[in-house]
Amino acid sequence: MMAADVAHRGPARRAFVRTPGGPPAATWFLPELRELLRAQFAGAYRPAATESGWSLDFMYGVGERATDHVRVFRQFVARLPRSEAFLTLSNPHAVDVEQRNRVMSMQDVARPDPRAGIPEPASGLFRALGILGHDQLRVLVCDGPRQLAWVGATREEPFTERETTLLRRLRAPLRARLRLERELANPRLLAATLDAALEALPAAAFVIGPGHTVEIANRAGLVLLENSKTTVLNSIRESEEKGPEAGGFSLTRIGAPGCPAYRLAVRTARDGIAERVLVAQTDWRLSVRQARVLELVASGASNKEIATTLACSEATVENHLTELFRRSGARSRAGLVGRLLAPY
Repeated sequence: MMAADVAHRGPARRAFVRTPGGPPAATWFLPELRELLRAQFAGAYRPAATESGWSLDFMYGVGERATDHVRVFRQFVARLPRSEAFLTLSNPHAVDVEQRNRVMSMQDVARPDPRAGIPEPASGLFRALGILGHDQLRVLVCDGPRQLAWVGATREEPFTERETTLLRRLRAPLRARLRLERELANPRLLAATLDAALEALPAAAFVIGPGHTVEIANRAGLVLLENSKTTVLNSIRESEEKGPEAGGFSLTRIGAPGCPAYRLAVRTARDGIAERVLVAQTDWRLSVRQARVLELVASGASNKEIATTLACSEATVENHLTELFRRSGARSRAGLVGRLLAPY
């Protein structure tokens, strides 16, 4: 992606965090940034590592010789050898804490000894762009240690405290927008990640929407809904009103700009064995008695203890175990419990 010398000035400045979709924020944000900072050039890019070196996920520029800047920058980056740091200034995959979301001038970048200047290959790039000796005001917009984008501007005369303050005020909304854009760029990955996270929970879990509707559930949750939907929803309501001890569910608010209130509801069972047995009962097509034997085995009960609990003979328990081994594919009690508790 490339947009050089971007001209349009979006009227939705106030909505650039709240409105997903549309053009990337940088394509209409940069012209205003350049004007606010009284800069000759403003740009935004995100480096990406390749097997042999570096490339750019995106690069945008506006201002004097913007088209040339973008072209030269892309060509320069394509020739860079792979190293831990990009242009020797930072590692975009593990940005130093001191540089994350911090507005920095050229003097800050050149520390600890500004007199030594900017090291290669960064100085070589600035020379190629015709900005060696110019001042630079930039921020590495980060989400944790991950760099979402380099955003900044250059001009011949030094930037003032006024312009530094303006860029500081823009960090939070810009970070929110860039983070949203990155997440929406691969919705399939986002959906798969949510599914994997829910299935990794050891108990039944639900995403509850307005009106206590179940929007998403993991497999254990789906089995619970199939067996006792009314009981589950009533327990979630009781957990909201009286707390998790009363209803048996822990509730976490899921907040997103422009979205109604959602809740993540996770059953607070101590070990999650009951939910696992319900799933196994469906997957392995177990009878009620076989499922009960499986639950007791997973709880550590011996054949004699199981026989006493179920008021049957140990031979009957052994028959149930033989059938459980056949249906699960396990060869031992330990293997049976392992298959029961394995990630879905």
